[in-house]
Amino acid sequence: MYRGLKKLELTAMRRSLDYWGAFELSKEFDFIIRQAEKNDLFAVTPEVKYYVIGREPEPVMAGLHMGNMGKKALVLSMEGAYLVAQVSDKKKVKVTGQAESLVVYGRDVFGTSITWADESIRQNERVIIANKYGEAIGIGRARFDYKGLFRDGVTVNTEADMGLYIRGQEEVSGG
Repeated sequence: MYRGLKKLELTAMRRSLDYWGAFELSKEFDFIIRQAEKNDLFAVTPEVKYYVIGREPEPVMAGLHMGNMGKKALVLSMEGAYLVAQVSDKKKVKVTGQAESLVVYGRDVFGTSITWADESIRQNERVIIANKYGEAIGIGRARFDYKGLFRDGVTVNTEADMGLYIRGQEEVSGG
């Protein structure tokens, strides 16, 4: 069932978008939640919001899947990270072309592969892993703060990547 956001969910979503430096997205889009086992958050237009809330049978998807709404925060999906990465460089690391290929296949990021990183990154924070153009290719967790990100060895653990979709399609098609 699709519904609008409750006041606490709206606050948690705005705080999460602010964490990523993308608070303005909360003003550009309307948001709805598909209530199920996980509360999926979707960015939609006002027309789509009006159409899907209370509709039977309900649509499978509506808008851009931003992620899952927890009790206190939004956990970004890859689609949400891609949108956030277009408007903000906060909590983002950019990697080389070779590292980009490895991240897309689920590999972790080595410090020597990072070409740029946001100085506000702290140890164990979630970060968006981006290519040289700033487009999100993965979501990870920093093992170190900003100064330690460039050291030799794995410095960002990849938690989600764009290749998940590709690998999932191969499993479905048997390829």
